[in-house]
Amino acid sequence: MFILGSPRSGTTMLFQLLDRSAQLSSLGKGSQFIWELFHHTEGVGFASHVVGPEDITERERRVINWAIHRLSGERRYLDKFPRNCLRAEYLHAMFPSAWFIPIVRDGRAAVSSLITGWQTAAKFGRGTNLPCRLSIDGYEGANWKFLVPPGWESFVSGRTLAEVCAFQWRAANEAILRSKERIGSTRWVEVKYEDVLASPEETVTRLFHDIGLSPEPDVLAWSGSLDRHVTRTAVTAPRKDKWRQEHPKEIEAIMPMISPMLERLGYTTEQARQPG
Repeated sequence: MFILGSPRSGTTMLFQLLDRSAQLSSLGKGSQFIWELFHHTEGVGFASHVVGPEDITERERRVINWAIHRLSGERRYLDKFPRNCLRAEYLHAMFPSAWFIPIVRDGRAAVSSLITGWQTAAKFGRGTNLPCRLSIDGYEGANWKFLVPPGWESFVSGRTLAEVCAFQWRAANEAILRSKERIGSTRWVEVKYEDVLASPEETVTRLFHDIGLSPEPDVLAWSGSLDRHVTRTAVTAPRKDKWRQEHPKEIEAIMPMISPMLERLGYTTEQARQPG
């Protein structure tokens, strides 16, 4: 059972909530070592964080299946790793019976949170050492943070940090929607970040029902008090429309980049309908 989503879209929140279920098993955190054990994440030959079905070796299939089976036994395995939003078809080829749970979030909020994350030193790891020098307006670091989608080469210089983050959010959601079309929606259950916050128990009950599990009291109780459970990846305390206070000018500037995807995902704000 794989949670998919752009970085800063609530994947950690959803993972921590579902991970309280006794019907599921997980590593708790840090599953990246499984998914990157057999694939380059930087250096010679690195092109992006995409991994496709054609990249699977038989040794990789044996090792990963063994590790997950040893961990989960008869329970379903739950996993969350944001780079996997670029790897859904790879995961489907590895595990044809897997469920996919994409979580989507208003792009203005997600991009704002990405900007904050890029600018927060030592919070989200060292990032990716790309084979070129970064020259991004609004960012002083040497390494690229968060997701590296195809096309990153056009964003390493001469761009604002807001444009880079808008590119990451858009590319992540494009990859998820494309994978849904290719894989099919039989085992695909979408969740909206805003629905989890606005009506957590109802949203979680529906999600469990859709994936064939019974919602447990502990999970529902946790979901009903999400406002008291700030995730370990939060930089500032959550609040509604936080982007309006933290990065309003930056978000206004990148609206033409994200508006089409906002509409595809069902966010029909006045700004999202503006031409561009």
